[in-house]
Amino acid sequence: MATILTEYKYGGHDAELRLDIAQVMENQSPLLKEFPFDELTSNDVSRQKMFLDDGDITEHAVNATWNITNPHWEYRDAPLATLGDDVTVDMRGALASGHSLQKLMGDNVEAKSEQISRTFDKLAVYAGTTANANLSGSDMIGLLIHIARVESSTTADLDGWLYTGTDAAAHNTQVLTAAASASATLTLRMIRRLQSAVRPYCSHLMMSALMRDKMQELAQAAGNNLLVGTGKLGEPVEMYGRSRIIVNDGIKDNMPDPSSSVTTISTYNYDTGAGDTSPIFALYISPRGFCGINGYGMIQVENLAGGGPMESLDARGKRIKAYLGAALRHRKAAAVLCGATYT
Repeated sequence: MATILTEYKYGGHDAELRLDIAQVMENQSPLLKEFPFDELTSNDVSRQKMFLDDGDITEHAVNATWNITNPHWEYRDAPLATLGDDVTVDMRGALASGHSLQKLMGDNVEAKSEQISRTFDKLAVYAGTTANANLSGSDMIGLLIHIARVESSTTADLDGWLYTGTDAAAHNTQVLTAAASASATLTLRMIRRLQSAVRPYCSHLMMSALMRDKMQELAQAAGNNLLVGTGKLGEPVEMYGRSRIIVNDGIKDNMPDPSSSVTTISTYNYDTGAGDTSPIFALYISPRGFCGINGYGMIQVENLAGGGPMESLDARGKRIKAYLGAALRHRKAAAVLCGATYT
């Protein structure tokens, strides 16, 4: 059964610390705050079902023959990535600092937890897509690749349709472009068409901070503001219609313009991209849509050297790790707008 990161039943060794790490990660990442995670067993670590359609429903006359019309699905890869590091506290450094070993270790663990969140946010979008070795070499599959593989299991780029038209002839109905062989300034009409590409409905819009600011400007120019709703802990959340807005700081505004209806992601370099566009995602976040996946135990904490002195260091250490990934369970659960700019 899927569960939220901080609602996972942490038990056993360091259970309280593991929950603390989950809370830090969730506070750092709006995506992790919304994501339901589905724990995987050993036989489904990388192979996930993506439903391509739900099958037709037939109206039957009395005594009519009934035919089989099962939902159509195919396997797609969605491996887990191992995210984490070792953190240590030097014993002489702790003595000189005037702080306790526990306080210094807690600070290190908190900083490492925040970094896991930032890394997950970036991988959840870009893993497997780019010329950047840290991303293209990841075990995880990011959202851009998941959407590209709606077309086929081997598709490497996003081949969609111009948002002002229809998706009738599109190779990939889940990819909208703001302009043909060019970029175009974001409009609210683009956002509405993007939302309409997701079924059963668009629960979330995910974008960069600059794109969120542009949406706010557009809403204000139309005489409105982005709506403010209430999150699960009573915190205010921004909304556009019924869709919550997720600002993912891992999303950059440097992707290339589409070529006709194709946005190239197989050679895009996250670090050195020279474009001026930014992807915007419409998502149905759900265990049956776009969701997180995790290994047993969710977040793990291990004491290095059994909690005693380390063999080659005058230090104590802990290993913080999580086996995490992202899966797209239905092709209509995600769509992306390419070629839009905030200027």
